Amino acid sequence: MPKILWMSPYSLHDITSGASIHCRAILDSLLPHGFTVWSFSSFVFDRPYGGNAAFGDLGQLFARNPKAQLFQFDDRGIHYIYLKNQHTTEMERTVVEQNEFFAHYCDVLASYRPDIVVGYGTGMDSYTCFAEAQRRGIATVYLVMNGKHAHFTFPHLDLVLTDSNTTAALYAEREHINCTPIGQFIDPKYVVAHEHEPTFVTMVNPDFSKGLNLFAKLAHACLTELPEIKFLVVNSRANFVAGLPYLHEPGQPEVRPYQASDFSNVLMTNATNDMRLVYARTKALIVPSLAYESWGRIASEALLNDIPVMGSNIGGIPEAINGGGIVLEPPSHCTRDFTELPTDEEIAPWVAALKRLLTEDWTQAIATARSNVDLTTLSRRLAEQLTTLCTLRGAHQYQVRT
Repeated sequence: MPKILWMSPYSLHDITSGASIHCRAILDSLLPHGFTVWSFSSFVFDRPYGGNAAFGDLGQLFARNPKAQLFQFDDRGIHYIYLKNQHTTEMERTVVEQNEFFAHYCDVLASYRPDIVVGYGTGMDSYTCFAEAQRRGIATVYLVMNGKHAHFTFPHLDLVLTDSNTTAALYAEREHINCTPIGQFIDPKYVVAHEHEPTFVTMVNPDFSKGLNLFAKLAHACLTELPEIKFLVVNSRANFVAGLPYLHEPGQPEVRPYQASDFSNVLMTNATNDMRLVYARTKALIVPSLAYESWGRIASEALLNDIPVMGSNIGGIPEAINGGGIVLEPPSHCTRDFTELPTDEEIAPWVAALKRLLTEDWTQAIATARSNVDLTTLSRRLAEQLTTLCTLRGAHQYQVRT
């Protein structure tokens, strides 16, 4: 069976990146189909603390191994190779670091001799790495997990994959690029809680673009409308309390009504690499995103836990909810200014929808909705696509750099 090399400066152990979590799940799912998978990347994360769960403090890790450039280990059947770097955000990486990344990548190509290079990243080293794979006769596959790849035409790729039909349609219309939707890969054993004590209405990642303004207004309204309800916020890439002072009344940027003491019904917890702990205590999930999302992974994870979801009709979120909850239109002014609060009238439909979510029986709707994330079906289809790709590429001609 084919050998796959994952290539990207971004870490697959980043718990603050939905794309990294999804791509790792995709690679994991190919192992039962006979694929061998290696990963070559660096310590780049969406947020500086994104790798803490896996690596601890990077400064201490590097201090314990001062001469090491490469860190290698096996995790869940995949062989990981990490290149040491000083800058943990992609745009801050130096030319020297990018050159080192490319040089070590070429060494991995020569020793591992993969049939397929899979990855993502729009930096020059990622671009060059894909071109080098093509030069050596290796099949190349790019994973698009957001709507931000405008003007990137994927010149050195045999196949461009994305998660949702929504994103495939976006790139077809906007960029005239053919992306193949493969769905959202979620292994239930890593996300489904064994026992449930549903207590909270939960929001994950209270970032402004994720709809902090809608959530805050909803939670505050529920102090009166649903006083018995408790909310839980998972502070992953953003912090609920830190964001509150920036929220303002419509058309009045100087009027900022909220502070932490106004939300006695909201509890917070930190990001975790085991979301089962969160889903075990969740009775309903809110995904009020205001910016484009390719899927909305947490919505599917919630549905796998028999949790109904309320979300905005932005991007692929309705595709992820798939009838297992309620989809609403966010106020247009909130999508233009992520810090502008909705009015009392505008939040009323969200309060009404939340009441429905908590009182109606969603059992059958959820069972139907989660059929679009059946891991066995999705992984089989992808394995067939990748095997066919290798067959079409034919015999590889590995060239030696001079």
